[in-house]
Amino acid sequence: MVKRFSQNQVERLLDLVPYLTNNQGVALERIAIDFQTDKSTVIDDLNTLWMCGLPGYTPLELIDLSFETGFVSIRNAEVLSKPRKLSSLELATVIVGLSILKESISKSSDHYEAVSTLIAHLLASTNVPAPVSIQSKVDPEIRQVCEGAIKTRQRIQILYHSFAKDIETSREISPTGFQVVDGREYLEAFCFVSNDYRMFRIDRIKSAVLNGPVLENPVHKTDTHVLHNFSLSTHSDYRNVAETFQVKTDSINLANTEFESSAFDDEWIIRTVCSFNGAVTLTSPKDFRSQIVARAKKAVALYV
Repeated sequence: MVKRFSQNQVERLLDLVPYLTNNQGVALERIAIDFQTDKSTVIDDLNTLWMCGLPGYTPLELIDLSFETGFVSIRNAEVLSKPRKLSSLELATVIVGLSILKESISKSSDHYEAVSTLIAHLLASTNVPAPVSIQSKVDPEIRQVCEGAIKTRQRIQILYHSFAKDIETSREISPTGFQVVDGREYLEAFCFVSNDYRMFRIDRIKSAVLNGPVLENPVHKTDTHVLHNFSLSTHSDYRNVAETFQVKTDSINLANTEFESSAFDDEWIIRTVCSFNGAVTLTSPKDFRSQIVARAKKAVALYV
Protein backbone atom coordinates (compact mmCIF):
# COMPACT_ATOMS: atom_id res chain seq x y z
CA MET A 1 0.00 0.00 0.00
CA VAL A 2 1.31 3.48 -0.89
CA LYS A 3 1.89 5.63 2.16
CA ARG A 4 -0.02 8.90 2.19
CA PHE A 5 1.39 11.98 3.91
CA SER A 6 -0.64 14.64 5.68
CA GLN A 7 0.00 18.28 4.87
CA ASN A 8 1.52 18.82 8.33
CA GLN A 9 3.96 15.94 7.87
CA VAL A 10 5.10 17.20 4.47
CA GLU A 11 5.77 20.65 5.94
CA ARG A 12 7.58 19.08 8.90
CA LEU A 13 9.79 16.96 6.64
CA LEU A 14 10.75 20.04 4.61
CA ASP A 15 11.67 21.90 7.80
CA LEU A 16 13.60 18.97 9.28
CA VAL A 17 16.47 19.11 6.75
CA PRO A 18 17.71 22.66 7.53
CA TYR A 19 16.90 22.14 11.24
CA LEU A 20 19.07 19.00 11.49
CA THR A 21 21.82 20.55 9.35
CA ASN A 22 22.12 23.43 11.82
CA ASN A 23 21.68 21.23 14.92
CA GLN A 24 23.93 18.21 14.41
CA GLY A 25 23.66 15.64 17.23
CA VAL A 26 20.34 16.98 18.53
CA ALA A 27 18.35 14.60 20.77
CA LEU A 28 15.12 13.02 19.58
CA GLU A 29 13.29 14.48 22.58
CA ARG A 30 14.50 17.99 21.70
CA ILE A 31 13.22 17.61 18.11
CA ALA A 32 9.83 16.49 19.41
CA ILE A 33 9.59 19.57 21.61
CA ASP A 34 10.71 21.98 18.88
CA PHE A 35 8.26 20.53 16.34
CA GLN A 36 5.46 20.19 18.91
CA THR A 37 4.99 16.46 18.38
CA ASP A 38 5.96 13.18 20.06
CA LYS A 39 9.11 11.04 19.82
CA SER A 40 7.48 8.21 17.82
CA THR A 41 6.33 10.72 15.18
CA VAL A 42 9.86 12.12 14.93
CA ILE A 43 11.28 8.61 14.39
CA ASP A 44 8.66 7.97 11.69
CA ASP A 45 9.62 11.25 9.98
CA LEU A 46 13.32 10.35 10.12
CA ASN A 47 12.66 6.92 8.59
CA THR A 48 10.79 8.65 5.75
CA LEU A 49 13.47 11.31 5.32
CA TRP A 50 16.14 8.61 5.19
CA MET A 51 14.68 7.49 1.81
CA CYS A 52 14.75 10.99 0.28
CA GLY A 53 17.33 12.39 -2.08
CA LEU A 54 18.07 13.11 -5.72
CA PRO A 55 17.05 10.90 -8.68
CA GLY A 56 19.21 7.82 -8.90
CA TYR A 57 18.32 6.93 -5.32
CA THR A 58 21.57 5.14 -4.56
CA PRO A 59 23.54 5.78 -1.33
CA LEU A 60 25.39 8.50 -3.27
CA GLU A 61 22.19 10.52 -3.82
CA LEU A 62 20.17 9.73 -0.67
CA ILE A 63 20.28 11.67 2.59
CA ASP A 64 22.43 9.96 5.21
CA LEU A 65 20.85 9.97 8.67
CA SER A 66 22.06 8.52 11.96
CA PHE A 67 19.73 8.38 14.96
CA GLU A 68 20.13 4.89 16.49
CA THR A 69 21.71 6.30 19.65
CA GLY A 70 18.91 8.79 20.26
CA PHE A 71 20.89 11.69 18.82
CA VAL A 72 20.43 12.75 15.20
CA SER A 73 23.10 13.71 12.68
CA ILE A 74 22.56 14.34 8.98
CA ARG A 75 24.91 14.24 6.00
CA ASN A 76 24.69 14.53 2.21
CA ALA A 77 21.74 16.92 2.39
CA GLU A 78 23.55 20.02 1.15
CA VAL A 79 22.72 19.31 -2.49
CA LEU A 80 19.00 19.63 -1.74
CA SER A 81 19.44 23.28 -0.87
CA LYS A 82 19.97 24.07 -4.55
CA PRO A 83 17.20 23.67 -7.15
CA ARG A 84 17.94 20.90 -9.62
CA LYS A 85 18.54 22.26 -13.11
CA LEU A 86 16.85 20.40 -15.93
CA SER A 87 18.91 19.44 -18.96
CA SER A 88 17.99 20.74 -22.42
CA LEU A 89 16.56 17.33 -23.32
CA GLU A 90 14.43 17.26 -20.16
CA LEU A 91 13.21 20.81 -20.78
CA ALA A 92 12.35 19.96 -24.39
CA THR A 93 10.37 16.93 -23.21
CA VAL A 94 8.40 19.03 -20.72
CA ILE A 95 7.73 21.77 -23.28
CA VAL A 96 6.51 19.30 -25.93
CA GLY A 97 4.30 17.55 -23.36
CA LEU A 98 2.79 20.85 -22.22
CA SER A 99 2.25 21.90 -25.85
CA ILE A 100 0.34 18.69 -26.56
CA LEU A 101 -1.71 19.27 -23.41
CA LYS A 102 -2.42 22.85 -24.48
CA GLU A 103 -3.74 21.68 -27.86
CA SER A 104 -6.19 19.33 -26.12
CA ILE A 105 -7.61 22.07 -23.87
CA SER A 106 -10.30 24.49 -24.95
CA LYS A 107 -9.24 28.15 -24.95
CA SER A 108 -12.17 28.89 -22.64
CA SER A 109 -10.85 26.44 -20.04
CA ASP A 110 -9.42 27.77 -16.77
CA HIS A 111 -6.26 25.71 -17.35
CA TYR A 112 -5.47 27.05 -20.84
CA GLU A 113 -3.93 30.33 -19.68
CA ALA A 114 -1.95 28.61 -16.91
CA VAL A 115 -0.44 26.07 -19.31
CA SER A 116 0.35 28.81 -21.85
CA THR A 117 2.08 30.92 -19.18
CA LEU A 118 4.15 27.96 -17.99
CA ILE A 119 5.29 27.18 -21.54
CA ALA A 120 6.29 30.82 -22.04
CA HIS A 121 8.34 30.83 -18.81
CA LEU A 122 10.15 27.62 -19.79
CA LEU A 123 10.92 28.93 -23.28
CA ALA A 124 12.28 32.16 -21.81
CA SER A 125 14.66 30.31 -19.50
CA THR A 126 16.20 28.01 -22.12
CA ASN A 127 17.40 27.96 -25.70
CA VAL A 128 15.03 25.12 -26.56
CA PRO A 129 12.83 26.27 -29.48
CA ALA A 130 9.05 26.09 -29.28
CA PRO A 131 7.39 23.22 -31.21
CA VAL A 132 6.49 24.38 -34.71
CA SER A 133 3.39 22.24 -35.20
CA ILE A 134 1.61 20.06 -32.67
CA GLN A 135 -1.95 19.09 -33.41
CA SER A 136 -4.38 17.01 -31.39
CA LYS A 137 -6.78 14.77 -33.28
CA VAL A 138 -9.42 15.54 -30.67
CA ASP A 139 -11.27 18.86 -30.93
CA PRO A 140 -10.72 20.57 -27.54
CA GLU A 141 -14.19 22.13 -27.68
CA ILE A 142 -15.75 18.66 -28.06
CA ARG A 143 -13.67 17.35 -25.17
CA GLN A 144 -14.84 20.24 -22.99
CA VAL A 145 -18.49 19.53 -23.81
CA CYS A 146 -18.01 15.85 -22.93
CA GLU A 147 -16.26 16.67 -19.65
CA GLY A 148 -18.99 19.17 -18.75
CA ALA A 149 -21.72 16.63 -19.50
CA ILE A 150 -20.08 14.05 -17.23
CA LYS A 151 -19.69 16.52 -14.34
CA THR A 152 -23.24 17.89 -14.59
CA ARG A 153 -24.96 14.64 -15.67
CA GLN A 154 -26.31 15.98 -18.94
CA ARG A 155 -27.14 14.40 -22.28
CA ILE A 156 -25.30 15.51 -25.40
CA GLN A 157 -26.18 15.36 -29.08
CA ILE A 158 -23.25 14.20 -31.18
CA LEU A 159 -22.49 13.70 -34.86
CA TYR A 160 -20.42 10.52 -34.97
CA HIS A 161 -18.50 8.87 -37.80
CA SER A 162 -19.06 5.11 -37.71
CA PHE A 163 -15.99 3.31 -39.04
CA ALA A 164 -17.88 0.03 -39.55
CA LYS A 165 -20.60 1.62 -41.69
CA ASP A 166 -18.52 4.55 -43.00
CA ILE A 167 -21.36 6.99 -42.32
CA GLU A 168 -22.01 9.88 -39.96
CA THR A 169 -24.96 9.46 -37.62
CA SER A 170 -26.61 11.79 -35.13
CA ARG A 171 -26.92 10.28 -31.66
CA GLU A 172 -28.12 11.39 -28.27
CA ILE A 173 -25.89 10.00 -25.53
CA SER A 174 -25.37 10.23 -21.78
CA PRO A 175 -21.58 10.14 -21.16
CA THR A 176 -20.22 8.45 -18.04
CA GLY A 177 -16.43 8.61 -18.39
CA PHE A 178 -13.26 8.33 -20.49
CA GLN A 179 -11.07 5.35 -21.33
CA VAL A 180 -7.80 4.89 -23.20
CA VAL A 181 -7.63 1.66 -25.22
CA ASP A 182 -4.59 0.83 -27.39
CA GLY A 183 -3.51 4.47 -27.32
CA ARG A 184 -6.94 5.74 -28.42
CA GLU A 185 -9.20 7.86 -26.23
CA TYR A 186 -12.80 6.73 -25.93
CA LEU A 187 -15.93 8.22 -24.40
CA GLU A 188 -18.11 5.79 -22.43
CA ALA A 189 -21.77 6.66 -22.77
CA PHE A 190 -25.30 5.33 -22.91
CA CYS A 191 -26.58 5.71 -26.47
CA PHE A 192 -30.32 6.39 -26.67
CA VAL A 193 -30.36 5.38 -30.35
CA SER A 194 -28.94 1.90 -29.63
CA ASN A 195 -30.58 1.81 -26.19
CA ASP A 196 -27.34 0.41 -24.80
CA TYR A 197 -23.92 1.45 -23.52
CA ARG A 198 -21.34 2.20 -26.19
CA MET A 199 -17.71 3.34 -26.55
CA PHE A 200 -17.17 6.31 -28.89
CA ARG A 201 -13.71 7.23 -30.16
CA ILE A 202 -13.43 10.92 -29.35
CA ASP A 203 -11.51 11.78 -32.52
CA ARG A 204 -14.49 10.47 -34.54
CA ILE A 205 -16.99 12.76 -32.81
CA LYS A 206 -17.53 15.57 -35.33
CA SER A 207 -19.70 17.80 -33.14
CA ALA A 208 -21.19 17.77 -29.64
CA VAL A 209 -23.74 20.01 -27.92
CA LEU A 210 -25.38 19.78 -24.51
CA ASN A 211 -28.95 18.53 -24.71
CA GLY A 212 -30.39 18.80 -21.20
CA PRO A 213 -30.07 16.84 -17.96
CA VAL A 214 -30.36 13.06 -17.66
CA LEU A 215 -33.89 12.54 -16.36
CA GLU A 216 -33.36 8.99 -15.11
CA ASN A 217 -30.73 6.29 -15.06
CA PRO A 218 -30.78 4.67 -18.52
CA VAL A 219 -31.37 0.94 -18.61
CA HIS A 220 -30.11 -0.94 -21.62
CA LYS A 221 -32.10 -3.73 -23.17
CA THR A 222 -30.82 -7.27 -22.92
CA ASP A 223 -31.27 -8.28 -26.56
CA THR A 224 -29.29 -5.45 -28.18
CA HIS A 225 -26.52 -7.64 -29.57
CA VAL A 226 -27.74 -10.04 -32.24
CA LEU A 227 -25.05 -12.33 -33.59
CA HIS A 228 -25.18 -12.87 -37.38
CA ASN A 229 -23.84 -16.20 -38.63
CA PHE A 230 -22.48 -16.45 -42.16
CA SER A 231 -20.44 -18.77 -44.36
CA LEU A 232 -17.44 -17.93 -46.55
CA SER A 233 -15.36 -19.66 -49.17
CA THR A 234 -11.69 -18.65 -49.51
CA HIS A 235 -9.70 -18.41 -52.74
CA SER A 236 -6.53 -16.51 -51.75
CA ASP A 237 -4.96 -14.32 -49.04
CA TYR A 238 -5.76 -17.09 -46.58
CA ARG A 239 -3.88 -15.79 -43.56
CA ASN A 240 -5.42 -12.33 -43.75
CA VAL A 241 -8.87 -13.84 -44.19
CA ALA A 242 -8.36 -16.10 -41.18
CA GLU A 243 -7.21 -13.22 -38.97
CA THR A 244 -9.97 -10.85 -40.08
CA PHE A 245 -12.81 -13.33 -39.60
CA GLN A 246 -11.15 -14.99 -36.57
CA VAL A 247 -11.08 -18.48 -38.06
CA LYS A 248 -9.26 -20.97 -35.84
CA THR A 249 -8.56 -23.89 -38.13
CA ASP A 250 -5.58 -25.15 -40.11
CA SER A 251 -7.78 -25.96 -43.10
CA ILE A 252 -7.92 -22.25 -43.95
CA ASN A 253 -4.56 -22.74 -45.69
CA LEU A 254 -6.29 -24.80 -48.38
CA ALA A 255 -7.80 -23.14 -51.42
CA ASN A 256 -11.59 -23.04 -51.83
CA THR A 257 -12.15 -23.95 -48.16
CA GLU A 258 -15.55 -23.03 -46.76
CA PHE A 259 -15.92 -22.02 -43.15
CA GLU A 260 -18.41 -20.37 -40.82
CA SER A 261 -18.02 -17.18 -38.81
CA SER A 262 -20.18 -14.61 -37.01
CA ALA A 263 -20.36 -10.87 -36.33
CA PHE A 264 -22.72 -8.45 -34.64
CA ASP A 265 -22.90 -5.91 -37.49
CA ASP A 266 -24.26 -7.06 -40.87
CA GLU A 267 -22.91 -3.92 -42.54
CA TRP A 268 -19.42 -4.83 -41.35
CA ILE A 269 -19.79 -8.30 -42.89
CA ILE A 270 -20.81 -6.90 -46.27
CA ARG A 271 -18.12 -4.20 -46.40
CA THR A 272 -15.37 -6.55 -45.23
CA VAL A 273 -16.18 -9.22 -47.80
CA CYS A 274 -16.18 -6.56 -50.53
CA SER A 275 -12.82 -5.23 -49.32
CA PHE A 276 -11.12 -8.59 -50.00
CA ASN A 277 -11.60 -8.07 -53.74
CA GLY A 278 -12.51 -11.66 -54.62
CA ALA A 279 -10.28 -13.41 -52.10
CA VAL A 280 -13.44 -14.67 -50.36
CA THR A 281 -16.97 -15.47 -51.47
CA LEU A 282 -19.88 -15.21 -49.08
CA THR A 283 -21.98 -18.36 -49.55
CA SER A 284 -24.74 -17.64 -47.04
CA PRO A 285 -27.08 -16.06 -46.08
CA LYS A 286 -28.62 -15.18 -49.42
CA ASP A 287 -29.76 -11.67 -48.47
CA PHE A 288 -26.15 -10.75 -47.64
CA ARG A 289 -25.04 -12.15 -51.01
CA SER A 290 -27.54 -9.99 -52.88
CA GLN A 291 -26.39 -6.89 -51.01
CA ILE A 292 -22.73 -7.66 -51.84
CA VAL A 293 -23.64 -8.06 -55.53
CA ALA A 294 -25.50 -4.74 -55.52
CA ARG A 295 -22.59 -3.04 -53.72
CA ALA A 296 -20.07 -4.44 -56.23
CA LYS A 297 -22.15 -3.33 -59.25
CA LYS A 298 -22.46 0.15 -57.78
CA ALA A 299 -18.69 0.36 -57.32
CA VAL A 300 -17.96 -0.86 -60.87
CA ALA A 301 -20.42 1.70 -62.27
CA LEU A 302 -18.28 4.49 -60.83
CA TYR A 303 -15.43 3.56 -63.16
CA VAL A 304 -17.51 3.14 -66.34
